[in-house]
Amino acid sequence: MVVTETSVDGVAPFVRRRDEGDRLNMFGGLTFIKATGEETDGAYGVIEQRANAGMRTPLHVHHAEDELWFVIDGQLSVHVGGETFEVGAGDLAFGPRGVPHAFRVDEDESRYLVIRNAGGESFFEAVGDPATDLTLPDPHPTEEQLERLNAVLETYELDLLGPPPFGD
Repeated sequence: MVVTETSVDGVAPFVRRRDEGDRLNMFGGLTFIKATGEETDGAYGVIEQRANAGMRTPLHVHHAEDELWFVIDGQLSVHVGGETFEVGAGDLAFGPRGVPHAFRVDEDESRYLVIRNAGGESFFEAVGDPATDLTLPDPHPTEEQLERLNAVLETYELDLLGPPPFGD
């Protein structure tokens, strides 16, 4: 990470390069914490995820934060507001707080950003496992991750609503 000496209101500019940032295995994706709410003075958190086809989330709803997905490489199916959209490289999908959603990775070696309200990135740290290398994990969560998820649902104002809504 490169940090300059210049700052405004205590926030310093920085550059986080490819493969940099705290690295986690999270629900079948290799996750990088690219920017935290603390680093952005409470503006947002940015997560990069890389995953193979088959990685998916259950249908869920965030009551306290919005979620945005920007696909860099590959393709996702994003189910939000009762509809499913194919979201490919260069595409963006938005899931506002309070609206049930889920996503599935449709192509191997997909790479995408998840942008959430500041502090939302700490969810990944609370549930994920440290990643020691750049290998993509099995596209399914571990039992330990599911246990940690259940332990923090209330903290993150998150409700699980059911299985992934993709019919496969």
